Amino acid sequence: MTVDYSTWLASLPKFFYLSKGSFLLILVASLLVLCFLLNVCQNLTVLGWEKIQGLVIIVIIAAWAVGALWLSTRIGVEPQYETFVEKTERTFGVSRLKCETLAGCPSDKLPEDRTPATWVQGDRYVKGWILVDNNKVSLAGSHGILLTSKES
Repeated sequence: MTVDYSTWLASLPKFFYLSKGSFLLILVASLLVLCFLLNVCQNLTVLGWEKIQGLVIIVIIAAWAVGALWLSTRIGVEPQYETFVEKTERTFGVSRLKCETLAGCPSDKLPEDRTPATWVQGDRYVKGWILVDNNKVSLAGSHGILLTSKES
């Protein structure tokens, strides 16, 4: 049986989130760029632009501050959502679903069609495939028999 995952896909978070380490790395890199730009601005007097030198420096610092402030809003714990594995295990009444690919099952999108997978159904270990057709997903055992959905 095929189950429509459109609602699940729509419920996934749409924003990216930075870890604190990534944020600090970006902040340090942007500070280095800021220092370089300020150094270039110090050379504006050579070009005879000393009257706008202060304005250019203020604009550069303000742009950096706004960018750093915006990046700081992206820090935090990634929002909690039901992963593909959790949704599929609940939907088809299986446990220990695992994609047999190098990267494993994606957490926030559908896997490729005919992804080899394993799962436990009842007390049996099953080897099969995850079948994906647009936003519809089904599990097929090793003999090609589709699993029925336990819930929609």
